[in-house]
Amino acid sequence: MHGPRARGLPKGAVFPGEDILDDVHATAQAVWDIRRLLSWIRLQEPQSPIGLNSLSLGGYIAGLVASLEKGLSCAILGVPVADVVEVLGRHAGVAGSDPRRHTLELAAPIGRMISPLSLTPLVPMEGRFIYAGVADRLVHPREQVTRLWEHWGKPQIVWYAGGHIGYFRSRPVQLFVRDALVQSGLLDGAPALRARPA
Repeated sequence: MHGPRARGLPKGAVFPGEDILDDVHATAQAVWDIRRLLSWIRLQEPQSPIGLNSLSLGGYIAGLVASLEKGLSCAILGVPVADVVEVLGRHAGVAGSDPRRHTLELAAPIGRMISPLSLTPLVPMEGRFIYAGVADRLVHPREQVTRLWEHWGKPQIVWYAGGHIGYFRSRPVQLFVRDALVQSGLLDGAPALRARPA
């Protein structure tokens, strides 16, 4: 129900969408799905390290899972959403006098309730990684990413010069993710880049 997979769905049947309670249920379902998958992986490979690598809305879901699931080696959050209701409000295009603005204000506590900012991460500090774009107009660098980075104890972070999907062409991000996987024991090889805290 998100991105390319949302094509062809009825209007309003997207995640995230205008119906905040649908967003709450979709968030809960996504978190449950990932946790169930992690349980299955652990049954198949009980000794293998497991980590999360995510992008955008996936960064939001991974941020929640990383605060609910013990035993993860790492969580790599790419251009992560910290509060989905805030993101929706920012892009809703409603002026201060618009009555829908009041609805967004009423929904703010719900957004905080399902935000990684309301939980304590269980992934060890050395396994927390974030990357984001300094010119991201979808997931605002200060309002979303920096708040999550601070809440997570200021783990290793890489900022790239670009917008929301600019990480595709960012060599520093590619090296950062590879190094994070190596440091976390999920990939063999010498670290390609020594990540530095911001």
